[in-house]
Amino acid sequence: MTKGLVISLYGLTGILILLVGCTQKIIPNQEVVMNTTAVTTVMAAPLRDVGSTTLEPTLPVPTLTAPVEYITGDCNKIAFSQYDGQSYDIYSVCPDGSRLMNLTNDPSDDVDPVWSPDGTQLAFSSTRSGHFQIYLMYADGTGVSALTADFENLKPIWLPDGRHIAFRTDDGKGLYWWRIINLDNSELVTLSEPSYDFFYQTPAWSPDGTRIAYMSLVEQQERNDGASQIHVKNTDGTNDVALTNDTWANFNPKWSPDGKKIAFLSERGALDKFALYLMNADGTEVQQLTDVGYPADVVYSWSPDGNQIAIGGNNLFNGINIIDIKSKTSRPLMEWSNPANVISPSWQP
Repeated sequence: MTKGLVISLYGLTGILILLVGCTQKIIPNQEVVMNTTAVTTVMAAPLRDVGSTTLEPTLPVPTLTAPVEYITGDCNKIAFSQYDGQSYDIYSVCPDGSRLMNLTNDPSDDVDPVWSPDGTQLAFSSTRSGHFQIYLMYADGTGVSALTADFENLKPIWLPDGRHIAFRTDDGKGLYWWRIINLDNSELVTLSEPSYDFFYQTPAWSPDGTRIAYMSLVEQQERNDGASQIHVKNTDGTNDVALTNDTWANFNPKWSPDGKKIAFLSERGALDKFALYLMNADGTEVQQLTDVGYPADVVYSWSPDGNQIAIGGNNLFNGINIIDIKSKTSRPLMEWSNPANVISPSWQP
């Protein structure tokens, strides 16, 4: 793995800049439902100087209103972000490409949609307060609430209990770390030590909430070969085990819904180009699911039954595809006039 790749992984800011000026997307033969419900926004204060003391925020985190049940219909929708030539909005659509709906319809950038474990809410990142913060909304796009109001916060990840959300924090000076917010009392807890590697140790909780899969640089530090490996550890940090052990970049693990498999990206066989792989939760029976050619920042999401994966991301010129795991075949989620503008799929549980 080259140093250039390490610096570029998960660089969302650079991706947004690259896409400025793209033509507005039009989905052929699709009726787009627009969410016109007014939302409440929370203005965040300027980024605080971290200095050499604490990295915890001094601003109170807005209290989250308890969620209410929302039924989206007879399909488990796929949420994603799409660029319209001016900003990103979040949409949802059925896996067959029907019932497309614009959930945000806001002039700010709304990205990183992720479904709650019960499928009733979406967490996402947005610049609507001036810089990226974590927000929450119901499955129909209503009830938008700001969860954070300090630093810059991106890439929310729901914990399996549905009452906590992890996210990546940026101090604006090159340091990145992960925190967890408690949705019941807005308490913030630091999950990882600050690092200049903005992709470092992106966590993935097992469905039962007892283990975390993540990308580790331990082997790279020992061997200095530029590789990264997939590790699994208990949530208390014990029993840390490496599942991969090679000279390639392996990262972005995601558990299958039943917890028996782990998907991950790897550049094995092609420097700086990636394919999606699958292995058992103990690291055995590694198999390649896709052709090589995906960018390092591609986003993917398991279907609720664990039989398919939606994959698509920045600089991927065929939009979002649905991969059938058994046959290893793929199909487009829907028709795209500008596939490169479609990113970050998340499949509703």
